[in-house]
Amino acid sequence: MADVLCIGGTGTVGRRVVEGLVARGMSVRCLTRSADGNAAGGEGVKFVRGDLEQPDTLGPAFEGVSRMHLLTALHPREARLGIGAVDAAAEAGVERIVFHSAHRAHAAPHIPHFASKMEILAALKASGVPWATIEPNHYFQNDLWLRRSLEGGVYPAPLGGVGLHRVDVRDIADATVNALLDDGHEGIRHPVIGPELLKGADVVRTWSEHLDREVEYVGDDLDAWDARAGRHLPDWLVRDLRVMSAHFLSDGLIATEEDFATMSHVLGHAPRVFEDFVRETVAAWRGGDA
Repeated sequence: MADVLCIGGTGTVGRRVVEGLVARGMSVRCLTRSADGNAAGGEGVKFVRGDLEQPDTLGPAFEGVSRMHLLTALHPREARLGIGAVDAAAEAGVERIVFHSAHRAHAAPHIPHFASKMEILAALKASGVPWATIEPNHYFQNDLWLRRSLEGGVYPAPLGGVGLHRVDVRDIADATVNALLDDGHEGIRHPVIGPELLKGADVVRTWSEHLDREVEYVGDDLDAWDARAGRHLPDWLVRDLRVMSAHFLSDGLIATEEDFATMSHVLGHAPRVFEDFVRETVAAWRGGDA
């Protein structure tokens, strides 16, 4: 098999996808705006230059590529950038695209990030390239950004009282690698979800137990969340994330039995449990890991 091109291959999910592909013997290319030629990125990995905002730079990155993992980040023009990547892949003759979408994006098109995912999916379906999607719920690993708050006794992320089937990023990567390399996934939208419905109160209970201190959940105050987020995020992103957070508070992000059945086909093992993630994380923090 020819190389796999990973767009979004250096982030929280993408780097684990790259590691999983290499572990299965694949040669991987990671698209980057700054690489000078085919810079080495570790055994089995090369960084190739290309910019989704400049579609005419993408062609060389696809030379000798048979499959693509497309992970588009939050961006004010996310749909346009993702559609450009799909068009470039189709033109290059890529044989399979696995697109990183979001769990139940179709049910909340008022969320800009979710609406972008659905526009990219429509382009995929029209492209003629065999495709699959990976549609994860809210990541466990989002909590890693909250270390200072958690160790100060506060959990500020808006999760609410309805609940989300939050998921471990390692499960997302496992499912993505399987969808890229194995047969039987074409045309399937794969939810990737955790085994438990987690509410804000459940999450702080788990963190409190493993940190050996009381953690207070304060995530339902979106005005306070806006004020904190506005200190380091651009205005458009604060607005978009507030819409998403309000949806979590009002509707949650809840999996169905059908979702679990579909996921079992692509994940290949039981989904990881939130408490295990917290236990591992606290041990790493206390061991001096950043």
